[in-house]
Amino acid sequence: MRLENLGILDWDIWAWGGRDASDVIDEEQDATVLDLGAFREPGEFKAAALSVLDHLWQNREQRRPRLIVIDEAHNLCSPDPQTPADRLLTERIVQIAAEGRKFGLWLVLSTQRPSKVHPNALSQCDNVALMRMNAPNDLAALAESFGFVPQDLLMRSPVFGQGQAIFAGGFTAAPQLVQMGARLTVEGGSDVPVPLR
Repeated sequence: MRLENLGILDWDIWAWGGRDASDVIDEEQDATVLDLGAFREPGEFKAAALSVLDHLWQNREQRRPRLIVIDEAHNLCSPDPQTPADRLLTERIVQIAAEGRKFGLWLVLSTQRPSKVHPNALSQCDNVALMRMNAPNDLAALAESFGFVPQDLLMRSPVFGQGQAIFAGGFTAAPQLVQMGARLTVEGGSDVPVPLR
């Protein structure tokens, strides 16, 4: 089938010879945020994510330390990917989760639906920060994937108050219930200016 017939050439993600996301990543700023939520077509944000992750993986031998944060990870790393693009994206995320650390690629998966994240990606997570969780399926998925989190702490999560969380894994000596402190910054809904060096 020709690409024109799929309609993907009309997507807004193509750089057509201009600067693309990999060019921005290669500038090595202190932080690069790629907002994938504004695309029109459902496949666009997945194609953009796959392009970025493929670029980072292809350049892994440079061993540049990178922290990759995937918010709403259940939208990119499904346990049952349906399309070829979904499968490629899920496979790349699982690969980075499993092998990325030795190349300096560190992965943070953030989700409110852990049962909707591929189990092979979840099983590679060595640390857990769990805030309030109500869904029994999600609690069961967490208990299965993270045996190092005590069951009694997991079962308390549905009644957590604002700012309460469980921290468990290598970044804490023992699983614990924590209370976050008050905000240090003013809450607002605008972009935060990030100075460039």
